[in-house]
Order: sequence, then C-alpha cells, then structure tokens
Amino acid sequence: MRKSEMTNESAAGSFDPAADISDTVSAALPDVSEYVPDDPSEEFYSEFVPDDPSERVSSEFTSDDPSEEIEIVPAPEEEIVFAPEHQEESIPAPPAAPKWLVSIYDAFARHPFFLAFLACLFLTPLCYGAQNNITQSAKMIWGLSAFALPAAALVVIYKTGFIRKRVFFTATVLTVVIGLQFSYMLSHSKRASLWIFAYAFIVFTLWRISVMPVPAEKDRHNAMYIMLTSFALKFCYVLYTSCYTRQNDVGSFDTERGHASYIEYLIQNLHLPDFHPASRWQYYHPPLHHTISAAWISLCENVFGASRNFARESLQMLMLFYSMAAVIAVYKLLRHFGFSGKSLILPLALFAFHPAYILSAGAINNDQLASLLTVLTILFTVRWAKDPTIRNIIPIALSIGFAMMTKLNAALIAPPVAVIFLWQLAKNLKKYKKLFLQYFIFGIICVPLGLWWSVRNLIKWNLDPTYIPLLGESNQFVGDDIFRRLTDFDTKQFYPVFENWIRKGSSFDEYNPNVAILKNSLFGEEIDKSFFPGSLEIIPTILFFVAMILALAGVIFTVVFFFRKDTRVQLHDKAFMAGFWLFSMYYFYLFCYLYPNTCTQNFRYIYHLLAVSAVQYAMFFECVGKGERTLVKKALSRTVTALIFAFIVFSAATYLIVGYYSV
Repeated sequence: MRKSEMTNESAAGSFDPAADISDTVSAALPDVSEYVPDDPSEEFYSEFVPDDPSERVSSEFTSDDPSEEIEIVPAPEEEIVFAPEHQEESIPAPPAAPKWLVSIYDAFARHPFFLAFLACLFLTPLCYGAQNNITQSAKMIWGLSAFALPAAALVVIYKTGFIRKRVFFTATVLTVVIGLQFSYMLSHSKRASLWIFAYAFIVFTLWRISVMPVPAEKDRHNAMYIMLTSFALKFCYVLYTSCYTRQNDVGSFDTERGHASYIEYLIQNLHLPDFHPASRWQYYHPPLHHTISAAWISLCENVFGASRNFARESLQMLMLFYSMAAVIAVYKLLRHFGFSGKSLILPLALFAFHPAYILSAGAINNDQLASLLTVLTILFTVRWAKDPTIRNIIPIALSIGFAMMTKLNAALIAPPVAVIFLWQLAKNLKKYKKLFLQYFIFGIICVPLGLWWSVRNLIKWNLDPTYIPLLGESNQFVGDDIFRRLTDFDTKQFYPVFENWIRKGSSFDEYNPNVAILKNSLFGEEIDKSFFPGSLEIIPTILFFVAMILALAGVIFTVVFFFRKDTRVQLHDKAFMAGFWLFSMYYFYLFCYLYPNTCTQNFRYIYHLLAVSAVQYAMFFECVGKGERTLVKKALSRTVTALIFAFIVFSAATYLIVGYYSV
C-alpha cells in the first residue's frame, strides 16, 4: 500500500490506534513509493532481481546516475522470521519525549524541595490547615481552579500535538463534569477534605494514564504520580485533623505546657525562654522547630491576614511540607544508588504512603523536622562517601547540626557518620591532610549548631544535656522486665490491632515494644475501632497483618543483603545504614527499658528507619529481577509486590475512613 493511500484511509475511518502507529512509522521512514510498483509483475523486478539468491542488497544509493546497476535481492524464504523476539528490530526508535513534559520533570529535579514548599505555601490561604477554615471566597477559588488548571494543562498538551483532537475534547468534557461535581460537593459537604482528595486523585490518575512518556522518562513519570497522590492523601489528612488531634506532647497555645505553648511564647516574647527550661513541660527541647513554627504563624497573621486560630491551625501545612520533603529525599537516595523500574517505584510508594508519614503530616511537635533532617543526613553521607569533597561534607554538618538543634536525640546519626569518616580516612591515608581539613570544617559547623543549646542550659541553669522529664507515678507503667516484654507475644496483643490502653477500656496497656511500634506506626495512639464501625474494621486489620509481614521481610533483607556483593549499594554504604538501623533500635529498646511506660513505645522516635527500609526493598527487587528468572524469584517478586500494593491501598482506605468518621 502506498503512503498516500494509508494516510487517506486513516483519515477517513474512525479513530484507530493502529492507524496512528502506521502514520508515525510512515512519517519516520523515507518515501520509497517511487521505487516500489503496484504490480509485482512489472519489468522492474525482472530487471533488478537476479536469479542467484546468495547476492546481497546494497541498502544505500550512492549515486544519482540511473544507469548505475543496483542489485536488489529479497532474503530467501527460509530466512524470514516473524518470531516475537525479533519484532523489536523492525520497529523504529521511539520518539523523543515532549519538551513540555521534560521541562516539568527537569524543573522539579532541580528544585524539588522549593517547589514542594511553594505548593504548601500556596494552599495555606485556601484552607489554613483545616476543612472548617475554608471560607466561601476560598471555595470559589477551589471551584475555579478545578476547571482552570486541568483545562490549561489540556490545552498545552493538545497544542504540542501529544494528544489527538478527539481525546482532547473527551478529556475536556470529563474535566467539566468532574469540576462541576467537585465545586458542588465542596460547597455543600461537611467532608470537603475527602472531595478534595477524590478530585486530586482522579486528575492525577487521568494525567498518569493519558500522558505516556517515552521509556527514558517512565520512572520519573511514575515517581511524580506517587509523590502527587501521596501529597493529596496527606493534605486530606491535614484538613480533617485539628492541631490538637492525634498529637504528642503538644499541649495548647493557651497554656504554659507543651510544644504549642513553647511556640506561642516565642511569638509573644520574640526571645528564648529566660527561665529554667525544665520548669515548663517540653521547654527543654532545642528551639529550631519552635522558632520556624513561630515564624510561619507570624507570616500567616501579618502577611496573609489570618485570624489567630486560623494561623495556628495552618501550622500543619508546614508539617505537610516536612512530610513531603522526606519523600523527595528518599527518592533522591534511591536514585543515588541507580535503582530504576520496580526497584525504584515500589520502595518509594511504600515510604510515601506509610501511615507514619501521614500521621506526621498533621503533627505539630518537633519529631517531623528532626526526622526529615536525619533522612537528609543519610542522603548527604552516601553522597560524600562516593565523592569526599568539602562541598559534599558541608551539607552533612548542616543537617546533623540542625537536626540536633531540633531534637537532641537526632545525634544518633552521628556515630554511623563518624564510622564512614574513619573508613574514608583508612582508605585514603595518602590524602589525610585533605580529609582532616574536611573534618575540621565539618566540626566547626556541626558542633556549635548541635550543642549550643545544651551548653547554654548547662552553664546558665546547670541542666543535664541528657535531661528527660519523668512521668512520675503513672498508670502507663508496664513493668521493668524488658526481656519478658520483648518476648511475650500473647495473641491478645493482636486483636484488636490498635494500641491497647486501660484508659480507653482495654484490659491492659500495650507493653511489648515490638508490637507497640508496629501498631503505633500504623494508627498512632488515638485511632481505634470506633472509627471503623461494623465490617469496616477488616480494613485496618488487613493493613496491620500486611505491615507485619513487610516489617519482618525488611529485617530479613537487612541481614541478607548486607552480605551480598551483587547489589548496587557498596559495602560501606550498607554498613553505614545497617549500623544506623541497629544503633537506633538499640537506643529505642534502651529508652523503653529506662522509661517503662506505654507512651515511650512510640514509632515517632524512629521514623527515619523507613528510609533505610526503602533501600533494603530496592536491593531485594533488583536481585530478584536480574539474572535467570527462576520460579522462586518470580514467586518472591510477585508476592512482595502484591503485599506492597495491598499495603498502599489499605493504608489510603484506612485514613479516608478515619476522615469520613472524624466529622
């Protein structure tokens, strides 16, 4: 068939994907119709096809002289093979990715943290961190945005020729219908947070399906989809969660106790506490988080014009940024090691949708910032280990210093980092002068940032740097026999799957740290079966047991892949992360032993270990995906993949149900 006939036939018929492919291939190939007659019996063939099939064809015309003899011989019939494995050779190279799509991904790759911060800052005046704070004017902006933003994106995509006219009009109609429904429900429903998530999820999913990038951009495309949808879920959680709901040690802005009071003191007095830090609950903490929070609230009050309560509720939007920044840091960590495909996307999704980081998005204490800075320290350290320069060691010093200025126990990352420093020195003894210079620069940055608060309190108030307030006589006491607590796996602990508290009607307080941190990481201290009436309780129950299997698998992966050499992660990096995991867990168990109360068994103290687990899962998928694909490898890969998908789905479902019954 001639090219012109193919084009006309495609234009005249109905929409046919095969025709689109044919048009693309025809446009990419040179026009050879003048050399191919319609009738195979024409003299052309008899003149140019010799009888000897062993002769070969010259695929290039090197002369314009028509008298020059050109030998054209078809391949012998038995050499023509149409097996599936050879089809790729006949398909032209895929087209380049659309420039607009590459530009979006490149911009995000250059400034991911800044863009995430801008997104949270832009959304703040539209909600001030709560669905009840969405004013009528803000609802109008939400409604207009539901039409304008997707429509503008569709026009840009259509103008670039990336989608056909029929797809463009279909998508436009869908946008109008969805936008109308969203605007109506936003104005009339008490559960605006759920409708915002539903709209965002539909838009992001349609974008994920309709915009199919070239293979080179597929990982970034999928990673962007995971980040956007997880952001929407966490934003939904923030909207239906008050700054006084599901919090730890927050207290109130109107009292003199807790993190909220600490922040309020800085807003009102504009200076650090001028009294003994231990005289008020939680004032002993270093002030970085509280200072940034005070600045955020002042911004909302003095620039956005928010009322006092709106401004304080909006503090959760800053926590939302911290939670998303941790997801970005884990993505960069996985990309640093060169993971791609399933070994990149699934561990990233596991981290992004983990309930611990959904809960942290609405928590206004200092754990979120400390966790983010710790994850960044892991990223900066493995970068420095690969390229030990002054430029790469300064971010480590800043991240550790600021982490300790947020919460002193963030210093747990320092010993594993010191081991990496010693390893690099032993490896490059001849360059010891350059390395000692780097260590000196690290010290003069990190030590003052991390220890000035403790030194100040020690000199001024004689306060021990390791000071932790005691609960005194508490009904949370669970016994000081840590061995019994660690080894007691009585079945009563596994149903219900939420934390057991006597004050909430349970027959005992949660006492096994291993079980408690799993429950706490999924549901916190306050979510219980009252949020899941009837048969809905099966959803968090499935989530719990899936998470238990994944947690046990993560521990096994940590041990197994530490000794395997066929992974992208070098031995020193694995030793660094495994050492940090062991050191953190040791400190956690010691903390549970020294302070044997239910509240000390909280997962917020070890948020950062989820980043290490993400790397372990990435190594797992890389190992089962390469080499000979045996039945065992396939079974393992499919089983863990299914578990991760189930974890993501049930995690999202759990917190959407909590949102529904929170009103």
